[in-house]
Amino acid sequence: MNALLLSSTSFLEDLDTLLESGKDLAALDSLRRGLTEIRSSSSPRQWRAFCANTLSGDKFCRRPLSNLLKNGPLAGSCHGATPTLIHDPHVLDSIYGLDAVPQDLTCGANLLQEWELALGFCESLRARHQFLIRELNELGDSVPRPRILALGAGHLREASSALCLNNMSGGELVAFDRDPACIDLIESEYDYPGLCTFSGSLRQLIHDPALGRFDLIYLPNLSDILEDLRLKALLEGLLPLLRRGGRLLSANFCPDLEDAAYLEGRLDWWPIYRDEEEWAQLLGELPCQNLRGQAVFRDRSEGSVLIDLQVN
Repeated sequence: MNALLLSSTSFLEDLDTLLESGKDLAALDSLRRGLTEIRSSSSPRQWRAFCANTLSGDKFCRRPLSNLLKNGPLAGSCHGATPTLIHDPHVLDSIYGLDAVPQDLTCGANLLQEWELALGFCESLRARHQFLIRELNELGDSVPRPRILALGAGHLREASSALCLNNMSGGELVAFDRDPACIDLIESEYDYPGLCTFSGSLRQLIHDPALGRFDLIYLPNLSDILEDLRLKALLEGLLPLLRRGGRLLSANFCPDLEDAAYLEGRLDWWPIYRDEEEWAQLLGELPCQNLRGQAVFRDRSEGSVLIDLQVN
């Protein structure tokens, strides 16, 4: 086991010393570098043990570092009895800059707000968000009265501007999320005549005979949490739901995601990473015979792989 892992107490004490000296930014940057180094030089088992034994529990919560981090925009995602996933719609609203920033933040909390939201995985989530916004906004220019299916819709932020465009007139958007609270928010916030919502299981949705077919199906974040077999089964079920020329878009964190160590170690969130080759292999195993084309590429931040499938 590497030296940093063995001296985890010393590692945290050094961070606390910086904080007690008023050097909050230096402590945060040191935490970021230290976690990345420990993760890269440890086995997966050692890294998980370090995260469980060092970055959580009552002892950690009493440290100055913990007191600072609990005031950040991602605090709801941290280790705890009921941790919140990074894909939680409220957390995503913070990452997208769509929530109201409290006006009474302390200097340290304000610094942490900017620092956490600049981390690599936040940049990547914003990049995939912007990609989907652009695709949705432009869809109505090429497809009259488009039908769209959003899987894992959350708060449906990617589609909020598209629903206000003239080119979406007469279209339909089906928003699916397993969380009824997300469906309630969508129904209360968006005034679009063609908006339909669905809450339940993916299996129920895909096999619903009334669902129909779509010009665009998109999965903002589901690929990050589905094992290969479940993801492949989902794609196999979704591709037949596309109309002629229809597209399926998805996004997935890459294995070399910047600040993955903070995502896992501090926020206790462990996505399933896939690179371009892993996606190419997964797509090559799909039985669908009517694929016209497929594109697998990185988002502008290089932190996520984007998948664009089109059927004949």
